[in-house]
Amino acid sequence: MKEITLKELARILNAELVGDGRVVVTGIRPLEEARSSDLSFLSNSRYSSSLETTRAGGIIVSPGTLTEGRNLLIVDDPYFGFALAMEAFFGEDYIPSGISERASVHAGASVGSDPSLHPFAVVEKGAVVGDRVTLMSGAFVGQGAVIGDDTVLHPHVVVEKKCVIGSRVIIHAGTVIGSDGFGFAREGKRHRKIIQSGIVRIGDDVEIGANCAVDRAVLGETVIGNGCIFDNLIQIAHNVRIGENVILVGQSGIAGSSTLGDNAIVAAQSGVAGHLNIGEGAVVASKTAVYKDVLPGTRVAGIPAVGLGEWKRSAAMIKKLGSMRKRIRVLERRVGHNVEGEAEETE
Repeated sequence: MKEITLKELARILNAELVGDGRVVVTGIRPLEEARSSDLSFLSNSRYSSSLETTRAGGIIVSPGTLTEGRNLLIVDDPYFGFALAMEAFFGEDYIPSGISERASVHAGASVGSDPSLHPFAVVEKGAVVGDRVTLMSGAFVGQGAVIGDDTVLHPHVVVEKKCVIGSRVIIHAGTVIGSDGFGFAREGKRHRKIIQSGIVRIGDDVEIGANCAVDRAVLGETVIGNGCIFDNLIQIAHNVRIGENVILVGQSGIAGSSTLGDNAIVAAQSGVAGHLNIGEGAVVASKTAVYKDVLPGTRVAGIPAVGLGEWKRSAAMIKKLGSMRKRIRVLERRVGHNVEGEAEETE
């Protein structure tokens, strides 16, 4: 259990301290669950009422948040402050465990200094594994693949042959990098597989969630830029090119040869059709089907995707359709119009 004073936390968070800096906290909990020995945070105003009832020993808040009798750590972004506090309490220094005798490393592979290769990790011929890399149980690095320094592959991650993973990358359990792209040609009534000869290239400081698939290119490269964050259950098809700091949320998918600009966001359960361009900073809302290019900085929603404002107006109109239909039927009767199917309708 770590013990950290609020004064020390203020230094770590670059925060303004209001209250007693000598107070010691030993963990982090939500406002409603916090004890006097806990740090907490307020990043969403809907929970402001909890400031009056929480027992937290210290609270990370934004400027202008004042409450009597509380020890406050004031920062511009409380959620980012929370992230730094989590690192202070739960971050662990890397301690290499070496190469397990039950790991399989080909004689023709290269493994850098201070590795942590767990039981049943596999590194095949010609692969290059950088310094301080962690391969957990069942992780597989294929022939000629490259894994950058300080990268972590969780259990049963597969990096197929010749794919390149950058430094400080985290890939969670069950994800496959470099599986064959979905490429087939018609041969009469049958399908002829197209050999997928390309690779996947992933930049630095990327995190990919569990059970994702990033397909290798047919020719050339499928690319994921630096700083991207992917949730679980993401599908990236062959020859997709994703810029830097892109966010993909759970169960979203990007079809072949599409491009996502820097800082784009694709929210949960959305799909982007093939050969499209999603512009820099664009946002695709949840459950959206994108069939045409999205301009930089714009927001789209719906099936098919339209501007967010248009989608909101349409959604609001749908709620009114029932009453509008009744009013139209009344008007049609007044003018003597024979409404087809009226007898069968039940109101």
